[in-house]
Amino acid sequence: MSDHLEEVLRSTLGHASELAPHAPSDLSTHIARRSRVRRMRAQALVAAAAVVVIAGGAAMAVRGAGHDPTAVSPSVTPSPTATETRIPASVAKVWPEAVWKIPAKLPGLRKFQPRGFIDDRTLLLETWESFEKADAIYAYDLDSGRNYKITNIRTPKGVFASGYTVGGGRIVWQTIDEAGAEQVTSFWSAPVTGGKATAIATERVVKGGGDKLAVAGDRLAFSLREGGVFTVPLDGGAVEPVAGAAGHHILRWPWVGAPGRDISEGERGFQELLNVETGERSRAVIHPGERYVWCGVTTCSGSKADHTPFSRLRDGSQERRLPQSSLFGLARDRFLTVRLPNPPGGQALYDVVTGKSGDLGRRPPAKGQSYAIELSLGDGRLVAYPLGNEYVIIDLAKIR
Repeated sequence: MSDHLEEVLRSTLGHASELAPHAPSDLSTHIARRSRVRRMRAQALVAAAAVVVIAGGAAMAVRGAGHDPTAVSPSVTPSPTATETRIPASVAKVWPEAVWKIPAKLPGLRKFQPRGFIDDRTLLLETWESFEKADAIYAYDLDSGRNYKITNIRTPKGVFASGYTVGGGRIVWQTIDEAGAEQVTSFWSAPVTGGKATAIATERVVKGGGDKLAVAGDRLAFSLREGGVFTVPLDGGAVEPVAGAAGHHILRWPWVGAPGRDISEGERGFQELLNVETGERSRAVIHPGERYVWCGVTTCSGSKADHTPFSRLRDGSQERRLPQSSLFGLARDRFLTVRLPNPPGGQALYDVVTGKSGDLGRRPPAKGQSYAIELSLGDGRLVAYPLGNEYVIIDLAKIR
């Protein structure tokens, strides 16, 4: 691990808010070696001392890489000083249309984790039979507070479910067998309305750790942590590689890119992009000396040689300084979390596009204890975290 990343982690952990149970004291060493698969299913043990990656990402319509009309405008220049020295209103007051609170315990349900949105008003919940071990998925109606079981999930020891996605009236997910010397990934689906989970049969064993899923018409698209993008019919059949996507990873379908989410200091996450439907390609502008650069479909973020955090469009235009570094890029090409001053401590959700920020409400529990809500690249919309006896649910797609 480089000095710069250690510095970012110390800074984040020193000021971040409580989110998860205590993590092992040596957990920071896992950053370099934990796989993306592990990060996807073990969100409470992602980076270091309970830095938690919340699935964020982008679902906005994109006409072309680097030319999204919602991207950062020169007329909106946020003030890092103002963001770091004042306590903003709560996220619920700043973005009431995008925030809900639900009970942290629901009658008849085991411990659960919000995993995504089935639709604009319905949340997908995963329940656990033990730590990280899913036993069922549920649909939760944000309007009525009612829930129903979609299906049971049964996996043997050493096999874990992850990657839930919605499409074609189905919930689709993967299970990854980590018990052997080589990971093996399988795929499953169940009707959104509820029913038995069925395997999506593949004509050959899919060797490698599943990275990300997307429903593309009547096919399931997936990428592997080791690299490569493939499709298989949702009803089962032959696994076919996507042309031109060798070594790539799904970012936001139909955009795939390289390198993926597991990068070293000298690499740039998703610097190369390919639209597998149109053939359009994009190579992000990155300058010498810049490190930990993560690129979404329209926007990149990272640190300059002097550690100054920045964001700019993929074509190199509209660069600006960020209030603070983002460990995993900008969610939906526009959101990150920033520290609040002590006291009271905690974090705010910050929108690069508008310059608005909202207090997430979490506070450090005690001296020497600190946790962080850290957003990440992806095509999800959900930010979810416990606060007292409730879960705060944020739909990033509803923030305009």
